[in-house]
Amino acid sequence: MVRNQQGGAIVTSQAWPPIDHRPGLTLPALLFWAAILSTLPVLWLNVLPALGGGAQRGHADHSLWIVLHALTGFLTLVSGFLALYMGWTRAAFEYHRHTGCTYVGAGMTMAFVALFLATSDPHRNPASGWATATLSVAWLVTTSMGWRRGSQKRWRSHQMWMIRSMVLTWTFVFCRLAQRLGDMEGVAPAFGIWAYWLGPLLIAEIGLQLWNRRRPA
Repeated sequence: MVRNQQGGAIVTSQAWPPIDHRPGLTLPALLFWAAILSTLPVLWLNVLPALGGGAQRGHADHSLWIVLHALTGFLTLVSGFLALYMGWTRAAFEYHRHTGCTYVGAGMTMAFVALFLATSDPHRNPASGWATATLSVAWLVTTSMGWRRGSQKRWRSHQMWMIRSMVLTWTFVFCRLAQRLGDMEGVAPAFGIWAYWLGPLLIAEIGLQLWNRRRPA
């Protein structure tokens, strides 16, 4: 970073980091495809039923919010995995920005609807609501940081923030599984939601810091 004559900060553009991608069966490839495959059962059990009329049967008073959340969540997952793949492999990279904008737009809608439902859904206990609301806020923060770093052309930081965001997007899906746990007065579902998103985020953060040390920008 440099400063102009008036003392204002000028953010310098960084070159895109080297492609950290090797063909074949590597750990990043295994994690990427495992994340995609692991979402399929939850999409089948939760998202498709909600879009197919299940929201109206189980949540008649706020079914449109459930449908909007499911639809934008599905779009966020698809565009997020595509944008991550493009940024990782540079395949079809000319579409990366457009795909990323779709991810951010759909994801912002998804997160705000999730935040609304977490604080107003009459079927959800307060403990689970707080856990889901905090996840929504964490997603909004990481994604906003990733967008800002991208607009500043600070690409390594942009990559790291958007990977954090995508990890949280992936955990949104699995927090649905936590709500199937035994009630225990709401303790088990709430604990499951916290564990499902804090655990993967912590593991991802460790991996990102190791990667950043091994391949500094």
